Amino acid sequence: MKKRFMAGVVAAVTALAMSISVLAAGSIVGSIDMPNASVDRGSVTLSPVVPGIYADDLQKVVDDLNAADADTTVTGAFGNSLPSSFDYYTQEGLKIKGYSLDGYKFLSPVMDLKVTGTQASLDNLMKITFVANNMTDGMVVDILYYCSEHGWEVLKGVRVSGNQIMAYFHSVSEGSPVALIYKRGTVSGGNNDKGSTSAVSPKTGQSSMVPVAGAALVFLGIGAFAVLRSKKEN
Repeated sequence: MKKRFMAGVVAAVTALAMSISVLAAGSIVGSIDMPNASVDRGSVTLSPVVPGIYADDLQKVVDDLNAADADTTVTGAFGNSLPSSFDYYTQEGLKIKGYSLDGYKFLSPVMDLKVTGTQASLDNLMKITFVANNMTDGMVVDILYYCSEHGWEVLKGVRVSGNQIMAYFHSVSEGSPVALIYKRGTVSGGNNDKGSTSAVSPKTGQSSMVPVAGAALVFLGIGAFAVLRSKKEN
């Protein structure tokens, strides 16, 4: 009976340890909060990326980005598929050609953005607002977007509230990859200019490791107690 009990304890602790390991090495998908979106005209849908939704080359890049470790940098996630340059757009239009993504990480997975019922252009911008509950004060949050006309580009994020970030889109379609990205703020406090000197890392799925780790410790304690008791009885 004691052997069966100990075998059960060992099996449970092993399973929990494996769960902790998987969570610690979690990819962007499942480890980072998925935001939702609203638009100033037309209708918008923000959905997880599914296989075969894009052309093969683009699909592979997006799949690789979402398979990257949750704590990786944006440039690191692109790997060999990193574009030679990114253009940076604000409400005024093209602001920086050859923008550097150094220091940026993912605040959301790469998701599929569908906008229907309207069009957008450089002369007719569309405002899309994202709700991201893992956004914190001091973050500089921007939008990584695959424009059907220009390819991968970065849109300037404008903080609307504590958990909302807005950007002006000059191109929309019925399905394009989009992700919220962030870097640590400067003394100006990032998008919101609240005076923070640095950004706090966003909450990710790694926080779910806490109860699992606690359960593992409980089982370890039970196992250790059972072993000691068994030795005393023998």
